[in-house]
Amino acid sequence: MRKRYCVIITLIVISIIATTIFIITRKPKQEEVNNENITQSSKSSNYDNTEEIETIKNELNATANTDIYQVEEEPGGRKILQVKPEVQFEVDLAGIIKNAKPEEKELQPFSEKVPKANGVWISNQSRNNFLQLLNKNGIKNFSITEEGYLQSNEADNNVIVRNLQNMINSNKLYIINMTGIAYERDYISGEIVEYPFEDMDPFQIIEPYQKGDKIILEVTSNKKQKLSDKEILETIVQY
Repeated sequence: MRKRYCVIITLIVISIIATTIFIITRKPKQEEVNNENITQSSKSSNYDNTEEIETIKNELNATANTDIYQVEEEPGGRKILQVKPEVQFEVDLAGIIKNAKPEEKELQPFSEKVPKANGVWISNQSRNNFLQLLNKNGIKNFSITEEGYLQSNEADNNVIVRNLQNMINSNKLYIINMTGIAYERDYISGEIVEYPFEDMDPFQIIEPYQKGDKIILEVTSNKKQKLSDKEILETIVQY
């Protein structure tokens, strides 16, 4: 009887050891699979595929030029059509320089007028408003050059001031326009349209457009006074 108990105990111990070894060796592999799945599920890709774009266009009854689109793949694998960010950037930039909805023939001439240097460039129609925004936040050590660039005249320990100075000294170009209106290509027709984002949502502070290291910040004019001057400026410097 005693011998029988010893055999049973030995088998139990062996079983426990085998199970432990299985779990230890399996866990890293399972984690590897999980990590791979997470990577794949969070991965999205943008790409151009004329045939695929045409297929999705037909499903949407879109009539815009195929060249303005790119296909975006969502985490679940669903493919959607979007207007290329650089296309929207060029349209809105032309609208900023013209201070009105641009015509097709004006896009190329206006694109050549983009500010060349990095830093913070304020549109002509927004310069007084931007300086007023700074003043309302107690910030008075900034000015705007004749070329439209924001510059700092003295050091300040204020967090917002430091963030603005970082933007000025960065390797990016920030274009700030404070009209509450942007210009885009319509998703379906491809036509240039006015996008009055502030009228659509008076609580929206910024509508951004980016092309490489150039970033347009279309900022609300806050005409309905739904936002504080502080939260507007704090949102601007987050970019």
